[in-house]
Amino acid sequence: MPNYKYKAYNAEGKLVESTMLASSEDEVTRQLDELNMVPVFIEPVESSKKTRKIRMNIKDDAVLHFTKQLSTMLRAGIPMLLALQTVKDQTKDENLKQVIETIRKDIEQGSKFSDALAQFPKIFSKIFINAIRVGEISGTLEDSLQYMHEYMEKDIKMRSSVKKALRYPMFVVIAIVAAFLIFVTTVIPNFIPMFEATGAQLPLPTRLLLGVYALLTKYGLITLFVMIVLSGTAIYYFRTPKGRYWLDEHILKLPVFGNFIRKVIIARFARLFYTMNRTGVNITETLEIIQTSLGNLFYNKVLASVADRILKGESIADALRKSGEFPDLLIDMVSIGEKSGSLDDMLLSVSNYYEEEVSDMVENMSSLIEPVMTIVLGGMILILALALIMPMLDMMNLM
Repeated sequence: MPNYKYKAYNAEGKLVESTMLASSEDEVTRQLDELNMVPVFIEPVESSKKTRKIRMNIKDDAVLHFTKQLSTMLRAGIPMLLALQTVKDQTKDENLKQVIETIRKDIEQGSKFSDALAQFPKIFSKIFINAIRVGEISGTLEDSLQYMHEYMEKDIKMRSSVKKALRYPMFVVIAIVAAFLIFVTTVIPNFIPMFEATGAQLPLPTRLLLGVYALLTKYGLITLFVMIVLSGTAIYYFRTPKGRYWLDEHILKLPVFGNFIRKVIIARFARLFYTMNRTGVNITETLEIIQTSLGNLFYNKVLASVADRILKGESIADALRKSGEFPDLLIDMVSIGEKSGSLDDMLLSVSNYYEEEVSDMVENMSSLIEPVMTIVLGGMILILALALIMPMLDMMNLM
């Protein structure tokens, strides 16, 4: 999206000069009009600053703390440069200290806060930078920082919940596979001489187990090579746009996990929509930012169609309803918010609701997964037992 430089008079009659990301000059004019500003000069500009490619491992919690501290100091009336210096001195993360010092020096040399942040896209997201830019234009920078702090706090908690939900089943699956491999490679060899001594055809479970043993021992390197090739091919495919889209679409259809992932996406959508709308970002830019922030290409395409319908004059609720991918509760709340002029409140309520839903699902995830894992583990034990017992029964019948 191109960058535009503009000069405009704000509601107090003061001439303001700044930059704005927009699709066209008309879009800049419309956004300024929404902010009760009268433009007198607009022109496209090329960004003179390059993003800084840094390899710094800065945790989200450190950025969250930085945002909260800066918001508090600005709200207390402390000037930006002094606030940044104070936050830097109090920050324990050495990498973040370097970033804050770079930002402070850029502002000291005349750069805007949002432009200084934009040099570090790996640390400060597009959501963050756009919210700050709107806050600079409207004179509500401390409010924008506060809203971003609230969003980041919720988002970090949400991602932590997702990791917690996935950690348990992954651990159980790894444990089951490891137990199976240990059994096949250590226990089965002790029974092979006895099975061969019978001379009779072995039952199917036993033949399958011996086949796995032969595959792991006689053709171990070939098996490993094939698995590496297949895994590499799958990883490469799922990193392509087509493969990623297929994966993102079909993961939503999985039992239990599909519903969980969908609720996570809806919760993030509502929270992002609330945050962007609250900071004053226009609806089309809000949807564009959300598309790049949900982490699901299928929903990216859905939101693109929603944005097109809104640009054609449809209400937000109608556009969401026609997509067929958003729950009725969200659509009804948005519809009420649009009609009553309380869209922010409705979005906040629905985001809180779905975040609670996700939290409850995480708490109940073990109880939902345990029956499935018990069936899988029981089935594996049954197959192993049959593979050992059935040949012994055949031997007893022959005696």
